Amino acid sequence: MKLNIRKLSTLLLLSSASPAAWSAGYAIQEQSITGLGRAFAGSAAVAEDASTIFFNPAGLTYLDRTEMDMGLNYIKPQSEFRNDGSALPNSGAPFTGQALTGGNGGDAGHEAFVPNFYLSHPVNDKVTVGLGISAPFGLVTEYRDDWVGRYFAVKSEMLTANFNPTIAIQATEKLSLGFGVSAQYIDVKLSQMADLGARGGLPQAADGKVKLGADDWGYGYNLGLLYQATDDTRIGLAFRSKISHTLKGDGTLKDASGNTVVDDNIQADVDLPETLSLAIHHRLNKQWSVSADATFTRWSRFSELNIQSDGGQLSSVKAEDWENTMRYGLGVDYRHSDKWQFRAGVAYDETPIPNAERRTARIPGNDRKWVAVGATYHYSENIILDAGYAHLFIDNPKINETDDTGYNLKGEYDASVDLLGVQLRWLM
Repeated sequence: MKLNIRKLSTLLLLSSASPAAWSAGYAIQEQSITGLGRAFAGSAAVAEDASTIFFNPAGLTYLDRTEMDMGLNYIKPQSEFRNDGSALPNSGAPFTGQALTGGNGGDAGHEAFVPNFYLSHPVNDKVTVGLGISAPFGLVTEYRDDWVGRYFAVKSEMLTANFNPTIAIQATEKLSLGFGVSAQYIDVKLSQMADLGARGGLPQAADGKVKLGADDWGYGYNLGLLYQATDDTRIGLAFRSKISHTLKGDGTLKDASGNTVVDDNIQADVDLPETLSLAIHHRLNKQWSVSADATFTRWSRFSELNIQSDGGQLSSVKAEDWENTMRYGLGVDYRHSDKWQFRAGVAYDETPIPNAERRTARIPGNDRKWVAVGATYHYSENIILDAGYAHLFIDNPKINETDDTGYNLKGEYDASVDLLGVQLRWLM
């Protein structure tokens, strides 16, 4: 059987465009610790701290003091695979009837720490400026080298860092407007095994390894408006633009002895999707308030993955056909005293992956339901402490992935995510 180098590069670079992160698709929703406590419901309208820079920059006009927020999210995804008949292609001897060998790969969901930083400063009664630093996309998954799906994925690691200076203006007594620009860095490191034994008619007898490293800078913007409809009700509308990346890096294939078989430069264009969020925040009385939102993400931008390499050996085009998604959230806040505030929320997050055939070992995501709680403690006039926890229930993702040489990975994942965040707010 001929080793298909194009398939190998496609599967590797796939994760740079579509990792299974901790929100639907590959977005990281965890950009606010206070927001985490209500499952991010109404984040484009709440405007309670400087993290509004990310969700709706217009909310900066509601902050009347210089504020610095330093948050840290601990994210523990769990993703365990159960094999259900993964097999080699039914294309004649020596492949017909052979099952893919190997174990289930262990827990592929590796823990991660995701920080965020926000700084806001009111210039005058009408203008507030801010800076946000966050990681809006990311991934860390890793299987064992000898698992049954090793020819589809072993390790996937993706990091983004987004720098987001913003400005907000109190346009009228009721209307605030905000605008920000984003400079975003992306870095990807990926690996998988290669069935080199198939070249000599002995499939799965000798595995090589493919590795890829690539990075890029991209630029975009975000904008929003916040309308104070009544003394107790405000409505927010926020938009974050797509950010286009041209990932460039090195791809290598090494044989079972560690000798380099292929070493080439690789390039892929990736559009990280735009989002549009409509939110409402309503104060019921002095103690209770409710928040809700609906957020659209244009995942349909990921219709295919086009890989180009200098030598042509790693060039490939792969259809993906992701679908646009909606996220819905509902949250509640309770002000117990001047010192303590509590919050809770639920959310439903759709997956952009259309079916089991389009789901991959690097992207074992599915629809997810959020349940969250959180608290705020006013330690002093200048120091505020926040904490939040959420559990994500994920419908067991089924996978039936077949590559262009006929290898088939079939089974089901048992998946969930736990999130814990802490934050220090310093008001000056």
